[in-house]
Amino acid sequence: MNIAIIGSGMAGLATARILKDAGHNITIFEALPGRGMDSHSMEFDGGLIDAPLRVMNPHLWKNTLSLATHLGISTYPVRTYMACSWLFEEKTETWLTTTRSRIGNFPIISNRKGLQQYGWRLVKGMLQLKVAIAKFFKSKNQDITLADFINQNEIEEVFLHGAVMPVLYTICTCNPKTIGEWPAKPLLIFLRQLTDGDALLRLQGGTPALVDKLIDGIEIISDAPIIDVKETEQGVLVKNNHQQSFIFDRVIVATPTTKVEEFLDKAQFSEDIELLKKFKFEDGDLVIHTDATVMPPKRKDWSVLSYMMDRQFTRQQFTVWLNSVEPSLVGKQPIFQTWRPVTEIDPKKIVASVKLTRAVVDSKTVALNKELQLRHQQPDRKVFFCGSWSCDGLPILESAVTSAMNIAEIFNAPLPFVGLKPKVEVAPQLGY
Repeated sequence: MNIAIIGSGMAGLATARILKDAGHNITIFEALPGRGMDSHSMEFDGGLIDAPLRVMNPHLWKNTLSLATHLGISTYPVRTYMACSWLFEEKTETWLTTTRSRIGNFPIISNRKGLQQYGWRLVKGMLQLKVAIAKFFKSKNQDITLADFINQNEIEEVFLHGAVMPVLYTICTCNPKTIGEWPAKPLLIFLRQLTDGDALLRLQGGTPALVDKLIDGIEIISDAPIIDVKETEQGVLVKNNHQQSFIFDRVIVATPTTKVEEFLDKAQFSEDIELLKKFKFEDGDLVIHTDATVMPPKRKDWSVLSYMMDRQFTRQQFTVWLNSVEPSLVGKQPIFQTWRPVTEIDPKKIVASVKLTRAVVDSKTVALNKELQLRHQQPDRKVFFCGSWSCDGLPILESAVTSAMNIAEIFNAPLPFVGLKPKVEVAPQLGY
């Protein structure tokens, strides 16, 4: 069939690749000038910057990494050690730094102050969390929110809000209130896997390398937002703002659901629009910059991940030190990504500011997804929807790939990449 994919984020590109390899003719439409998934990637000082930086646990991102392996992309390990600092005081105090053990890759406290002042509290919190997670997965009621889980279990505050929650903010890019409404199960699976010592992996060549493979041999029409999608006797009409019109056998919409009202015919798709409007999203700014004030005051305390927070845990920000995880930036001028900064960043040192949109997962999301999948099973269905928002779990690449796999099942398309182990190579510039 002739199939249109609207949107070139991970869900759209993965769907396009799978259906193209199954023998369909695919055309991708993208509103942005480039490719949606890597539209914010850039060069800096001769090196590559991905925005956002993407690193993946091989168990939690198994389908994403399997797809990359199937496409011939290798990975390299990244040790995500961290530093935590108190903000909004006379001087910034780094109260915890960690490293990873050479054997097992387990997180360990590496600074004296962290051991002396918080060591026992952190160890106690770790044990409490492990017990609470084990109890949760033995219980019959696993349909609770993260806030419910926290309220039902006693977990040391410094460990929970100073070390655990910042990690979840990093993955989910959510504020504290929003993340409390998430279903607890996928987040606890993530934390359980994280504490088991698995190294994170990064794709060789970053996001652009993956996008190049995903669109290989597929036509992509960029910088032309879709303004109309309508079913006709000839097929599904797709029109862009350049007044170009196309007819397709099927159309797959892979955009945030907040965009569908801009192009779906309101008479034909009124029920779909109403359902999709119930999915929630939130925006936030990712600032790419060279301002080292977001890092611990002492250079020896700099870590891949720098978390800063007040002592009441009401304001927090996290920063990624890109030079420590991207080989092409090793030895170059220090460059950082800070998500939703709460401290002022020197405007002269800002390289770029990117607005990112992320799906919000809550207790209603599961029911909405079930309703959407039921609609996809309608025998005369010609327009389908996918995205990281359309799967239960973390709204990241894995959810996007999973949603593409769901579409593939509808089209009886094979999934030859499932179960492939990532090919891990050494990144010599990083020293491991």
